[in-house]
Amino acid sequence: MKAPQVGTISGYCWDRNPRSAGRCVLNAGHRGDHYDWYARRSWDRPGAEWPNRVKAS
Repeated sequence: MKAPQVGTISGYCWDRNPRSAGRCVLNAGHRGDHYDWYARRSWDRPGAEWPNRVKAS
């Protein structure tokens, strides 16, 4: 039996952090840097913020 297909949660940005496996959980179309609330700040996992490459409309 196949597992049901699940989509992504709408309303979030979901841009992937290029330095870790995290994704941006701010509102879609936000201005400024991306941010992952769940990223743990430590030596082996860099910061929870990364630049926004796309200009918001």
